[in-house]
Amino acid sequence: MLKIKWYANINVVTIGTLKKGVIGLKKVSSIYKVFMMIFILVISAALTGCGGSETSGGDKGGGKGGKKVEITWLVRTDANMIEWEKKTITDFEAKHPDIKVKLETIPQDEIDQRLTTMISSGNVPDVWSSNWANSGFATYRGMDALLDLTSYVENDAQQLSGIPEHLMDIYKIDGKVYGIPMLGIGSYLFYNKDLFDEAGLEYPPTDWNDTSWNWDKALDYAQKLTKDTGKSADKIYGLLDNNSPSRKAWSFGGEFFNPDAYTTGVMGEPAILDNPKNAQALQFYVDLINKYKVSPTPSALDAVSQLGDPFMTGKVAMVVNGGWGFWAYKPAEFNWGVAPIPYVDGRTATLYVDPWNISAKSKHPDEAWEFVKFLADPNGAAKSFMQATSATPADSSLMDDWYQQMSDITGMSVEDVKQVNDGAFVDGKEADNHLITKFSIIGTTIDQTMTAVYEGKKTVDEGLKEIDKNLRSLDLGK
Repeated sequence: MLKIKWYANINVVTIGTLKKGVIGLKKVSSIYKVFMMIFILVISAALTGCGGSETSGGDKGGGKGGKKVEITWLVRTDANMIEWEKKTITDFEAKHPDIKVKLETIPQDEIDQRLTTMISSGNVPDVWSSNWANSGFATYRGMDALLDLTSYVENDAQQLSGIPEHLMDIYKIDGKVYGIPMLGIGSYLFYNKDLFDEAGLEYPPTDWNDTSWNWDKALDYAQKLTKDTGKSADKIYGLLDNNSPSRKAWSFGGEFFNPDAYTTGVMGEPAILDNPKNAQALQFYVDLINKYKVSPTPSALDAVSQLGDPFMTGKVAMVVNGGWGFWAYKPAEFNWGVAPIPYVDGRTATLYVDPWNISAKSKHPDEAWEFVKFLADPNGAAKSFMQATSATPADSSLMDDWYQQMSDITGMSVEDVKQVNDGAFVDGKEADNHLITKFSIIGTTIDQTMTAVYEGKKTVDEGLKEIDKNLRSLDLGK
C-alpha cells in the first residue's frame, strides 16, 4: 500500500508538469492527446484504489487515518492500584497521542452483573481482565465475549517472550489465545511473626517438600497461638483458611470436579462423593472451628471482620490465602512471613493467573492491543505495576526484582522468598472459578450448605451429599 502511494505521488507531479507543457503547445497531434487521456485515466484509477480503507493492522500508532479514538479500560476498585492506573494512562497517551484511554472502575462484587449487561448490549469495555469478577475466564469465553488474540501474539511474540509458556497455555484454547497473563500468583500460609515470637514458636519452613510442616504441625501451632480471654473482642484465632470449600479440598488432595470440567469449561457430573479426601479435608476444617476452636465460625468471622481484615488487625495468627497477601499485608503494623500450605500427599495449591483480555466486540481492537502490549511491557507498565503494588508478575524477567522487594518487606532472605513462591507452582492448579463456566452459581450452591456444616448444624457427610445433589440439579447449560 505504501509503495503504491509513493509512486502515485510521483506520477501526479509528472502529470502536472506534462499538462503545463501541453497547454503551451498550440498544436498537439491526435495520437498524443489519446495517449495523455489514457495515461491520466490509468493513474487516476491507481490513486482511487490507493485511497480505499486500510487493513485492520495498518495503523499501529493510533487511530486510523490520523483520527483520535477512545478505548475503555475496565478495572476493579482497588486503592492500591489507582495511582498506577492513572500514571499508566498518562504514559501510554504520551506515546500514542491518537489513542485516548477512558478508565472505568467497578467494585469487584458488581463486575459480573454489569459486564453481563455490557456484553448483551454491545457496549463493552475494550480492555479488562476476565478473572477480576466472581466468575472467570471460562464464563466469559463461553459467552463469546473475548477476542481471539492469536495473530497479535504471533506478530509480537518477542515482546511477550518473558511470560512462561505454562502461564500462556492457561488462556490458550484449541490453539487460540484469549488472554495475556499479567500476574502469576500462588497460594500460601501467611503468619504473624510477632505472635510466633511471643509463643516461642519457630517460623515455618519455606520448602514445599518439607514433610515436617504438615497439617498436624499446623494444628499444634494454631492451638498454641490461639488466645481466648472469654471476651470475643479480645480473642486471637490460631488459623484461618480463606479458601473456598473446593479449594480446601485441594489442600488435602481432594477434588470436587472431574478433570474434563477444567478443559471443557462445563462442570458436568460433580465428583463430590468420589474422592474420600474431600470429606477428610472438610472434617479437618470443621474440627478447627468446633472441636479445637482455633478458627472462627462464619458468624464469628463476620463479627471480627467488622474491624478490618482479621490477619491485618492481629486477630488471626496464620491465614491461608492467595498471593495477593504479599501486597495486601504490606501496611501491617507487625512483622509477617510466608510459608507453604502444610504438606499432605497430593496437595494442590490454587493458582491465580490473571490475564488482560480484549472484548470480542471492541470497535478498536488494534488500539486495544497496543494498550495490552503496553500493560505487558516488562520495561514499562508491567514493571511499574509490580513496583507500585508488589503483585507477583507473570513476566519472568521481573521476578528477581520482585524477590528482592518481598525480601525487604518480609525480612525473609531472597532465597527463602524465591523458594516459597516458586514451590506453589510445581503442583499448583488454576482456580476452579476461572476455568469452569458459571462458577458464581456453583460456588453459591456449595457455600449455602457449607455454612451450615461449619456452624455444626450438619455433618460433613450430610453436607457433601446435599452439595452433590444440589449441584446435579443445577441447569447450567452446555
